[in-house]
Amino acid sequence: MDNLWETSERTWPTKGSNVANPWRRRVAACGVAISLVAAVGAIPASAANETIPIAGTFVYSGYQTPTSGQIHGAIHAVVRIPGGTAVFYSVGGPGDSPGGVMPTVGLSTPFRVGSAWAVGIVDQQGLKFYQPMVDSSGNCMCSTVSDISASPTSLNVGWAVLPPLPPRLTKVTVDFGFGNQVDVPVTNQLPQPTVNSSTVTLGNGWPKLPSRQTISSAKTATFIRSLVSNSGNTDATTHRSANHEAIALNTDVLFAIDKAALTPRAHAALKQAAAQISAKGQGVVSIVGYTDSVGTSEHNQTLSEERAQSVLAALKRLVTKPGITFTASGKGEQDPVGDNTTTQGRQLNRRVTVSFGTGEK
Repeated sequence: MDNLWETSERTWPTKGSNVANPWRRRVAACGVAISLVAAVGAIPASAANETIPIAGTFVYSGYQTPTSGQIHGAIHAVVRIPGGTAVFYSVGGPGDSPGGVMPTVGLSTPFRVGSAWAVGIVDQQGLKFYQPMVDSSGNCMCSTVSDISASPTSLNVGWAVLPPLPPRLTKVTVDFGFGNQVDVPVTNQLPQPTVNSSTVTLGNGWPKLPSRQTISSAKTATFIRSLVSNSGNTDATTHRSANHEAIALNTDVLFAIDKAALTPRAHAALKQAAAQISAKGQGVVSIVGYTDSVGTSEHNQTLSEERAQSVLAALKRLVTKPGITFTASGKGEQDPVGDNTTTQGRQLNRRVTVSFGTGEK
């Protein structure tokens, strides 16, 4: 079995050295055109020769405004632990400040001011959204925004403990800050070593999680939100939670059989999706193509990617709200929502999902 973590063996060059940075090469291999190291400055010498998991990376503007400095970040691990799920991440850069790294706590949420609470997991197949839990004293099982904004010139490590995930999930979508979404694998191995400090820079270990007793004190069901279907038709179905919206577009409407060029009928569905994004969307819009299981997996993977790119190109023209960015990917036959042995199930699986944060947290 392949290693579930994307890791990087790091041997950091000394000042003035011409040795290439191996972590930078690994980040580039993940398909992300940013260098976290270049963005935030030097990594401490104590990090030399350490293995750091990198499941995915992202970049956005502080306060979600183009004029603010950029924040670079990474999701390092999503780990099954007794009584919950731990998420480890890091952020840093010129825009990293207590107010700029993620939305402020809303009045209707269970989280206290100062909590780095905007770390969620989206289960697209089960239509669930997982949030950080709160212990019996009312404290968020998560970092504080001060912890993850301690030094803009460093990558600051953060954590959150969410409810347990279903055993069937081997990969999930992490929703961070202002709607940044990263698909990452789920593992059972905690990163090491742990340190008993709330403020940790990347390369100096990983924050110690709450005790099993503290985690078990949480009412897990409170922090699992249903992605309720509020509207649906033959062209698209919209699923909404408190801070996230996912539109499942019917590819039988968007495309001809086995094609990736949009049909004339697609315009109405895409125009409606663009209106929803323009009205409520924030940050990154994630577009993911899926197919049924008919045909080879290689062909279906390529078709799903091409269809996602077609939808991206159309939405970029139709969305009017400034500051919105788009990503497109394909998953082929993965993550079916219907039974591929039935006609109705295969139709449900042929879809393009358009997901985005709404800021209604």
